[in-house]
Amino acid sequence: MKKTLIALLLIFIFLFSACTDSTPVTTDTATPDSDSLVSDEITNDDTAQDVTDEPESETEQPVLSVPKEPVVISFVGMGDNLIHSPIFKQSLLSNGKYDFLPKYENVKSVIKNADISFINQETPMCGESYGYHNYPQFNTPQQMGLDLVTLGFDVICFANNHILDQRSKGLEDMLKFTSTLGAVTLGAYENEDDASQIRVLEYEGIKISFLAYTYGTNIKPSSSSETVVPLIDEDRITRDVKKAHEVSDFIIASMHWGKEDRSYLNDQQTYYSQLLADLGVDVILGHHPHVVQPIEWINGKNGNKTLCYYSLGNGINNQDRLRNMVGIMASFDIVCEENKRPYVENAGCIPTFSYQTPGYKNTSLYLLSDLTDSMAKKHHCNNKGDTVTVKNAYKQVTDVIQEEFLPDYLKEDGGKQNG
Repeated sequence: MKKTLIALLLIFIFLFSACTDSTPVTTDTATPDSDSLVSDEITNDDTAQDVTDEPESETEQPVLSVPKEPVVISFVGMGDNLIHSPIFKQSLLSNGKYDFLPKYENVKSVIKNADISFINQETPMCGESYGYHNYPQFNTPQQMGLDLVTLGFDVICFANNHILDQRSKGLEDMLKFTSTLGAVTLGAYENEDDASQIRVLEYEGIKISFLAYTYGTNIKPSSSSETVVPLIDEDRITRDVKKAHEVSDFIIASMHWGKEDRSYLNDQQTYYSQLLADLGVDVILGHHPHVVQPIEWINGKNGNKTLCYYSLGNGINNQDRLRNMVGIMASFDIVCEENKRPYVENAGCIPTFSYQTPGYKNTSLYLLSDLTDSMAKKHHCNNKGDTVTVKNAYKQVTDVIQEEFLPDYLKEDGGKQNG
């Protein structure tokens, strides 16, 4: 059963926290350069950032003093929660309210049973006054945010290219709503002071920082708005990670990057994943391509290892290709032992499948392991040029992800070697 989580939105100075209680203090942060904010027009999805030389400063990796009994925290992270109009229309009740919970019925136990659950909320939730919209300028009913918390998501990320679809005013109104959710929210902030406050979630005395960045937004922010959506920018990332090391024991970075519908990496992913590893980030959760991309361990320059999920793919959605129906949830344990920094064990993934019948009907999210041939034959994507079978759905994962990260049922030996 999921235990109570405490979200700390504070900055701690000169603190090598140790899975034990500590006294927080707040520190100011300088405003970043203007080129670390979003540009003013609709951007090219595939534009990569310029790469620069490796930073010179060494990242300190202190050995922490922790309880003698190891603490193990289970974590799951879902990719793009992509709410097209058929999903919210199907979730409309007769009384005019919305209920999205049935759409996640088949995966809710995985979310609820993890100690910490993360999701990238791809579509903004700006309120009814903006109207509810499909692609290309999404707006999703705010009931979705409430239902994500009910499902058990503890961390909700908004750093993605659609977050300004209803422009800066829409984001301002969304942030008023999301501040009431009781979850850790990140990737979109009221102002630079808010953005400078590292989001820290404490569980069983272990402090976990969450950072979030996007390659860009489809619509530029208003010059009159103070809201901030952090771009993938080396100076900003370096500064944030340094602060995260000061206030927490473990760091997770959410990165909205990569090329849509492609399972291979682009230059931005390759460069910044190594930068994050060199800075001492523990786990990278990638999304945006809407398809599954590889998982790997990256060696940092200080001898550390970073677990990188380059793209978790989609959660629920109404896209038209089989490759977009299959996603993965990141799955791993955070272990904290005496005289060691917390580290990752049992790194793997839990594949999911977005089901829909022709005409985008009956949309629901399933575990891929629950997909049957009968379901596959009825799937919408059969009418869009794909042949949907259980085997072909499995291949969306097994053709991309190394066997060491696969669940037993997708391994060549069926998991027999592991019992």
